[in-house]
Amino acid sequence: MNADDFKAHYIKYHHISDDPTLTEKAELLANLYSLSKQQQRKSNRDFATAFNVILTSIDIFQAYDGWSLYIPTNNNLFSGTYKRNNTYTTEIRDAIKWLISNNYLEKVSGVTRPKKKNSKRRQWMPQAYQLTNKWLSEISDKSLSDPRLIRRNPAAGYWECRRKIDGAKVAVTPSDRQLKLHQTMLSKTDEVLQSYDKFMVNVVTSIGRIAIMPAQLSMMRIFSKGSLNQGGRFYSAVQNYKKDTRKHLYFDKEPTLEIDYSSFHPHLLYHQAGLEFNGDDPYAIEEYDRDHVKVAFNIMLNRKGTKNNKSAANTISDELGIDIEASEVLETAILTLHSPIAQHFNSGIGLKLQRLDSDIAMSVIGHFVNVLKRPIVSIHDSFIVSVRDTESLILLMADCYGMYVDEMITMRGIKGTAQQFSTELMDAINLCFKQQTDGMNNNYWFALIFKEGVKDFKGISIEEEDASDAEAL
Repeated sequence: MNADDFKAHYIKYHHISDDPTLTEKAELLANLYSLSKQQQRKSNRDFATAFNVILTSIDIFQAYDGWSLYIPTNNNLFSGTYKRNNTYTTEIRDAIKWLISNNYLEKVSGVTRPKKKNSKRRQWMPQAYQLTNKWLSEISDKSLSDPRLIRRNPAAGYWECRRKIDGAKVAVTPSDRQLKLHQTMLSKTDEVLQSYDKFMVNVVTSIGRIAIMPAQLSMMRIFSKGSLNQGGRFYSAVQNYKKDTRKHLYFDKEPTLEIDYSSFHPHLLYHQAGLEFNGDDPYAIEEYDRDHVKVAFNIMLNRKGTKNNKSAANTISDELGIDIEASEVLETAILTLHSPIAQHFNSGIGLKLQRLDSDIAMSVIGHFVNVLKRPIVSIHDSFIVSVRDTESLILLMADCYGMYVDEMITMRGIKGTAQQFSTELMDAINLCFKQQTDGMNNNYWFALIFKEGVKDFKGISIEEEDASDAEAL
């Protein structure tokens, strides 16, 4: 079975439920676990909470709706130097292994690891598991929690700082100096993401007519390389749905579109230098696939060259599955096209740009939920909103970009993608991009949206990328 067509989420332990039904079931499982181990539950080992987090994750990631779960069980992820993060407790590890050994969870066989995007290489994924008949008959055959009673796991927080240790990316505690220096930013992150969760829990979100848990939209901000100045992008489970699937997101039965800063980092580098890119598309090079150019460009930004090896050709060759000579030619073509910003290639600046684009994203998200009181989903440098909010988002994206870069600069390349709508709705969206919206009041949008309705969509697909691997190459 090809993992690209396989319905599975990578399990996360970021939430817990206050629903009495789920809480009671978690207590029951904790008691069964203790009895099976023939030991008294120790005060310092809270298995009731561990089973609560697991059951909540089962709900959030749709295991009752036929979805499987990628579940890592490596001991090193749950304790010691290589512990992934604070949600990976030894209690959760032991509870998961007990569920597997007691036939509540079973391995899914024959799943081929998914390919990395724009690469011939396959990405590592843990073993996939599914609920057994024993689980469905003895624990539950349907979701146990009211979505509104699911809250953030206190162990998760809203941000993490990660660094690579012996090849493994793990959560680390920033230095006291970093924490003091970035206190305002971290407090703002907590404030925005808390208010986001509080707002979005009351928004009915669906893919077509299929509802998804609000907790799939809940975000965590992840900083990289042990520094609060690098990375900082927002990650959520909903980001893992493929773009063609995300087109079919609905907020309270309103169709959506995704609007992004096209070629964000190239334009950002030019604008920081007080320049404009002399062309239409920074990733367009004759005789090259645009996606390949984009991958190579970002590798060259993210990679930090050494004194004896400034070239990213080997990494480009590895990622794109092309020979070294071809990757060297591609690297040279990019350096030639972008000679005004060439000093930034192989400098490791990519993660610093991510920190800036994440600050911009936080401003956009905060304004939408706290000021406009409207739903939004962030996909790094793009945002998904109801079609009625198209113009609001476009104007806000431009304002926030100017606030962090230069208010005199006009952001280039804002574009939108959506499913195929009626001619009337497409015309309205196009007028929003042109900012010709006189007369488009709430009644106007209500009539258009009501006429459009909610369309069935059964081709849900996922491109699972563990956020722990979402760092620069």
